[in-house]
Amino acid sequence: MRNLKLQYCKELTTDVNQPKQLLIQPIETHNGESGGSTSYVVTSNNIVRLETENSQGRCKTKIIADLPDIVSAEYLQLDAQICVATGGGEVLIIQPDTLETREGTFCDVGIECMSWSPNQEVVAFITKTHNVVVMTCTYDLIAEQQLDQDLSKEQEFVNVGWGKKETQFQGTAGKAAAKEKPEETTLNDNDDGSVHVTWRGDGAYFAVSYVSAARGRTFKVYDCEGKLQFSAEKCSQIRENIAWRPSGNWLAMAQRLPNKSCIALFEKNGLRHRDFTLPFDLDEEKVVQIKWSEGSDILAIRTKKNGSQSIYLYTIGNYHWYLKQVLVYDEQDQLAFFHWDSRLGSENDLHVCLESGKHLIHRWTFAVDRYVRGLVAVIDGKRLCLSDFAKAVIPPPMSQRVIEINDYINSITWHESTLCVYTSDKSIYIYQPLQQLSQEPPPVIQLKPNKELAHLQLSNLVNFNCDYLLATKSVGNCTRILLINKEPDIEEEEDKGEANDAVYKVHSSLKINGTVNAISIGASAMDQFYVQTIQNGHCYEISLKPDNSMKVERNHAQLAQPADQIEYFNLNSDSTGELKAGIISLRSQQSLHLDGRRIADDVTSFCVVGNYLAYTQLNALHFVHLRNRRQVSSRNIERGGKLVTAIASEARVVLQMPRGNLEVICPRVLALDLVGALLQRRQYQLAMQMLRKQRINLNIICDHNVKEFVASIDIFLKEIKQSQWLCLFLSELQNEDLTQGMYSSNYEGKEQQESHYPDDYRVENKVEYISKLICQHMEKAKAKDDVNRYRLPIITSYVKLGHLEEALLLIWREKQRISEENLNLADDMLKYLLYMVDVNDLYNVALGTYDFGLVVFVAQKSQKDPKEFLPYLNELKSLPLDYRKFKIDEHLKRYAKALNHLAQCGEDYYTEALEFIKKHGLYVQGLQCYRNQKEFHQQICVAYADHLRSQAKLENASLMYERGGQLQQALMSARHILDWQRVLVLAKLLKESLPEVAMSMVGPLQQQSRHLEAYELVKDYVQDRDKQMEVLLEGHLYGRAIFEARLQGGNILADKVTPSLLAYVNQLQTSLEADHQLFLDYKKRLQIIRQQQASQGDGDGGGDVDIDEVDLLSDTTSMHSSRHSGSSRGTGKTFRSSKNRRKHERKLLSLKPGNPFEDIALIDALHNHITKIGQQQQVVHDTCKALLQVAEDGSDGDGDYSADILAASLQREFNQLLLTVESSLDEIWIPELAGGNGGAGTGTGFSFAQHLTGPNVDYLALKKEQRYALISPLKRFKPQLNIIDWPHDILL
Repeated sequence: MRNLKLQYCKELTTDVNQPKQLLIQPIETHNGESGGSTSYVVTSNNIVRLETENSQGRCKTKIIADLPDIVSAEYLQLDAQICVATGGGEVLIIQPDTLETREGTFCDVGIECMSWSPNQEVVAFITKTHNVVVMTCTYDLIAEQQLDQDLSKEQEFVNVGWGKKETQFQGTAGKAAAKEKPEETTLNDNDDGSVHVTWRGDGAYFAVSYVSAARGRTFKVYDCEGKLQFSAEKCSQIRENIAWRPSGNWLAMAQRLPNKSCIALFEKNGLRHRDFTLPFDLDEEKVVQIKWSEGSDILAIRTKKNGSQSIYLYTIGNYHWYLKQVLVYDEQDQLAFFHWDSRLGSENDLHVCLESGKHLIHRWTFAVDRYVRGLVAVIDGKRLCLSDFAKAVIPPPMSQRVIEINDYINSITWHESTLCVYTSDKSIYIYQPLQQLSQEPPPVIQLKPNKELAHLQLSNLVNFNCDYLLATKSVGNCTRILLINKEPDIEEEEDKGEANDAVYKVHSSLKINGTVNAISIGASAMDQFYVQTIQNGHCYEISLKPDNSMKVERNHAQLAQPADQIEYFNLNSDSTGELKAGIISLRSQQSLHLDGRRIADDVTSFCVVGNYLAYTQLNALHFVHLRNRRQVSSRNIERGGKLVTAIASEARVVLQMPRGNLEVICPRVLALDLVGALLQRRQYQLAMQMLRKQRINLNIICDHNVKEFVASIDIFLKEIKQSQWLCLFLSELQNEDLTQGMYSSNYEGKEQQESHYPDDYRVENKVEYISKLICQHMEKAKAKDDVNRYRLPIITSYVKLGHLEEALLLIWREKQRISEENLNLADDMLKYLLYMVDVNDLYNVALGTYDFGLVVFVAQKSQKDPKEFLPYLNELKSLPLDYRKFKIDEHLKRYAKALNHLAQCGEDYYTEALEFIKKHGLYVQGLQCYRNQKEFHQQICVAYADHLRSQAKLENASLMYERGGQLQQALMSARHILDWQRVLVLAKLLKESLPEVAMSMVGPLQQQSRHLEAYELVKDYVQDRDKQMEVLLEGHLYGRAIFEARLQGGNILADKVTPSLLAYVNQLQTSLEADHQLFLDYKKRLQIIRQQQASQGDGDGGGDVDIDEVDLLSDTTSMHSSRHSGSSRGTGKTFRSSKNRRKHERKLLSLKPGNPFEDIALIDALHNHITKIGQQQQVVHDTCKALLQVAEDGSDGDGDYSADILAASLQREFNQLLLTVESSLDEIWIPELAGGNGGAGTGTGFSFAQHLTGPNVDYLALKKEQRYALISPLKRFKPQLNIIDWPHDILL
């Protein structure tokens, strides 16, 4: 589907007449432009160097060699030398810079042809005696043999006649064919007997075309070592020229058959593969030259007829050969030869040299001539094939419509409904209007060129507007942009005196520096266009003035390298309505840019479709939103597929595969964009059609804009005429916003989408919200048609809401209407409901309505046996109403509802009710149902209390026992949880001795460290002051003990309180000293272990871990011993039981020296120890306060000072301990413990996964992280001491 587009035709002028060969030096300029490089022209006797003048296109010439009878020449890239072969047999090496000449080799019989391999490692000579001589690049002989030498018998073809008539059983026809003699090969009368050599692209083989005495014109295939490999099969009337496709699959030769002239394509083994027909007769128009482009895409055929010469350019697609371009050269300046450029990036550059010395450089590129509405045109000689892909997909070479023209078509261009065709004779055909591809021929206007344009080869021909065309003409490094009128010029016609021929001419022109290779015009641009020059990569914006003159306005974009294709686009902004435009460019290196910003590399094709830029890579199709330049979608395609066209209104993309066949896809991103536009216009019917066609989730209808959808429910229900479509929409509803999930590529961020939500809308309740809203609107319908249309959707909404009972009742109401139509309607409605709900579930729902008629109606539609359900229903009918409902609810496992019905059955069912409550644990509901039946209510309370006591919920059990009247059980439950207030209250109700009960509670309270509560019991109910003081001192409540001692008076303070306090202080000081020493020991041991680990980290520190200890690692870590193989790593012991897990946790936290995880155990122990120290602040504060109070009441001075000194000493020791702990926290809890890469000096905040990212993985930090993952997450951070105001300022 691609056409050959002429990017530019640069004209250079030389003074070299009658050139024979062109040599191009491979050194390119900085921009890759071939005209700026040095080239050499070979004539019969000279080799001339050309250097391009950038201003006027005139080349400086210098003769570097003057030799007689030059046969061929080759520029040797490796040595920067020129190899020249003469007819006399000399092979000379010329140094272009120094003009030094030396002899390479010599052939005494003369040389007829010389050809170097593409890699210039081997050279083949054909001597005048028809010997094939193959040499290395240093002219060492490899092989030599005669051209007429035959193949060995092992190499000859064996033809068994498969598929021929003479080998088939076809009666007389087969017999006659078997007797026919094979056709003799004949030689063309005009054959000049010349020899031609062609190489395969990889340099492994070459073929020689020559005239054999026995077989006429034929060819032979040799390998690079000069060994004969294959001979061509016998063919008559083949012509002299031969060309091997660089990709290697075909050799092309012209052939005249009895019924046609064609290009025959031969395989490497010499067998004829296929052919394609030429549009001329070889006897009338002789083929002079055949050559393939270096990329194997274009076959160029040069012909000669009656003095004029032509070049035909063919391409292949889907096994059909298309004639894409015909270049015609008149008799005044005849064509000397043409040459395909072999430099990288210039494979499609065609150099044409004329006899006068003119050098024309044509740069071709492949482009799809697409129209905005999906119309694509393909050029094939005199035929223009048109296909409208918006209506049908027609595989090439077929087409929907063909326009025949008398001349060969070279290019076409579109504008609105106008089609302009430019032909090889430089005529322009204008077809207007071309809106429909009808079979009737469209009206056409033919314009002939005036004298100026008759000799110009127009490039980049495009429709500018309805009045003018644009084209370019390059001379040297300057380009004229031509504004050509499309209307017939009356004055020009009168000057020519040809009333029948309308002409076109240049209306105005603009000359700019540089070679323009691309022009782009926007869809709505009436007075501006964009051009790009390849010298500097500038993309200029040019405007058309009112006087039809052109002016360069600005440099729109600057590319680092020139592009082969540019395209202008514009689109309206959604919010502001302003026009947004830009330039898309594709470089020859396959780099795609948007306004100079790189989008992607390795791009093979692109196309603007709606608001998106679609482009292909090797095996992928991508979409970029043109507004925010964000890639929104990607999908895989067949390898090598390229874009042909895209139809936004149909969400259709047409791709052409490498072999030429077409594939049509409907990308989801385009379909969603089209659906979004339809929903925005509230065209719900069309949107639903598109969604169903493309199999897109119907949730997008409401998710697109929930607020607008809710406000347009009536329009939605009115638009959707099909009841089934409403049911389908409701059934697909799900609690998910697809604009943030499945289809987020077509929508903006979450915040912007949530602005479209109603105030009372939540995504989690979307199904309920939308279903209820639609159901409410449908239930309000009054028109008969709407009521009939909404029946099934209402049922669907009930199912989505979980209201199956309401759905069944709706069907049952229709069933009860006395009408045959309603009877069938109810059956159909029930049948539809059974599609969505399991029949057994629906039977249970019907049973839950307590309507046996409905139950039977549903059961008839199920697979249930009437012998099973009818007896059960009859049994239920025989029961009382409330008890029947109880049995039905119990059967349906609706136990709470069943209990309500059972409670209404009376006293006869109390026993069954109690058992039912116990069985199903319905104690709370039972208490509610039987709150007015006092005795039975107490039985439920006692049963509930027993249940709570079995669940170890003794506090609630005590309360329920009390309500049930069992005070003794309530007392026992309260006693177990030491609720001494309730114990005393209940004991009083039971008339027990309160002092005895109180004393029985003191001991348990003291065991639970509830000393103050024990003291309160003793004080209130036991009149024993010694016992009270004893309880206070045992609980170390010295402040309260001093208070009581002072109130009582006497020697209690000195005799009891002070000795106990001093003993406790000594014990506390000893404990603090032990805590301080233990903390220092832990810290020192941790420092030693970390130093050892740091020293081991420089080497292989991971080998000291015992294999058996690896089982202690959590499942989330990946650390393992290098001695484990990958297959055995998962076969270790597993510790699933809690007992074994605790055992191994103790093993992990063992502080035994030598434990491989001792550092982890130390961190755990330090965290617990510091937490314990921090909790002693209040204890030290209260103890020091008690010592100060004892000092005040001392009888002698020594006692006073000793208590103060002891208090000050205790406070200093604890303060020193806290300071030591606080100063060591950062040293112990290093940043690595918190998950940070402390070793790299980056602090905290790096997650475990970030150790595995980036090019430089910190394996040491990764190993530490895996070890520290074994520590409890809370203990990986330093403990909080929560310092309070505990010190006493009066103590020193």
